[in-house]
Amino acid sequence: MPKGVVILKSIIHPDQALKQYLSHLSIPLSKPQQQHVLRIVEGLIVGNGRKTLSHLYAQWVDAPDASAVADFLRVSTWSEQSLDKRLGEINLADVIERVQRGGSSPVVYVSIDDSTSSKDKDTHALEGVDWQHDHNASGRNTPKYKKGMVHVSCRVQIGNHSVPFAYRLYLRAKTVRNLNRGRAKEERLRFQTKYQLVREMLQQLQPLLPKEWRVYVLFDSWYASAKLLKFVRRQGKRWFCLGAIKSNRILDGKRLSQWNKDLKHKHYDSVELKTVTGSKHTYLTRSITGRLNEVPFDVCVVISKRHPRDSHPKYYLCTDTSLSAAKILKRYSKRWSIETDYWYLKQCLGLGEFRVQHYEAIHKWYSLVHLALHFCMLNCAVLNRGMIHSFQLPK
Repeated sequence: MPKGVVILKSIIHPDQALKQYLSHLSIPLSKPQQQHVLRIVEGLIVGNGRKTLSHLYAQWVDAPDASAVADFLRVSTWSEQSLDKRLGEINLADVIERVQRGGSSPVVYVSIDDSTSSKDKDTHALEGVDWQHDHNASGRNTPKYKKGMVHVSCRVQIGNHSVPFAYRLYLRAKTVRNLNRGRAKEERLRFQTKYQLVREMLQQLQPLLPKEWRVYVLFDSWYASAKLLKFVRRQGKRWFCLGAIKSNRILDGKRLSQWNKDLKHKHYDSVELKTVTGSKHTYLTRSITGRLNEVPFDVCVVISKRHPRDSHPKYYLCTDTSLSAAKILKRYSKRWSIETDYWYLKQCLGLGEFRVQHYEAIHKWYSLVHLALHFCMLNCAVLNRGMIHSFQLPK
């Protein structure tokens, strides 16, 4: 750095639109609590550098010591569950209102996925942070693990509008047992599988959607259980599953990998898909209709190859057997929006940079980071509608 050059400290100024948004949420918070929420969320969105509490509060001129905001997350009495529920419902209502004004009856895509916020392997004092299976680093027979916190997300896309709807923190059964050892009976946590968390979010979503709309629940192969397929089926005749599935699943008495071999002399259907970068790829597909083990209704399975000699094809299932292979693959590609959420949450908003120890404090941190994401998404929708000078909130 040249001698005599002074680096000015960045200072965050409160945004009036954010104040209006927080007021509209009608979450019962005291004035000091509201100030903490405002400082954290504003700092996450516009702050420079690390997103730790101490670094965020260092950029506010009138902010108290960082220990005060740590206490706000750790011991302050406010409900992160109420905030999460309100956020999902208010944004979904805004999307439904916009779509209905257009006079159409669109298709709803509900994307389900999970993500791990990574922590250092020596982390041991943060409740809920534990060893998690690393899907990206693991090989076919070489599982890899990393320390982190997992959350399961639900995102809703209706027409051209897409919003995050809900999330749930996931704890391993062993982690729950360890945390409960030091807790009073009324404070103990309840273990829930990822399927149970997904089911809880879908139950929250189902009554909020118009009954005449078709709904497709999108997921990867880790969620393609018979339990989830049957649960989605019970939500109504217009609810369907569409997702990836593993090659070892049994369809009409044969593994999907065996179906791929038996059909090798059959004709391929070419499907051209456009990626998010604008490039086009052609896939060779074959479709089978039958019944999976423990699933009492027909499903359509698509075998997709990148080229005729592809020895590791991908498999996709859909409970709407009226769809063609092309429509199944195109609709499955709509899952990509939930991956962009994870990128914003972890790379831009600092989801994994929490330092608070207690599980409840970590849950509150997750809620505030998701609040920042919801506010950013709403601002994007406002700007896209040409309402730059009249910030409006959904009723």
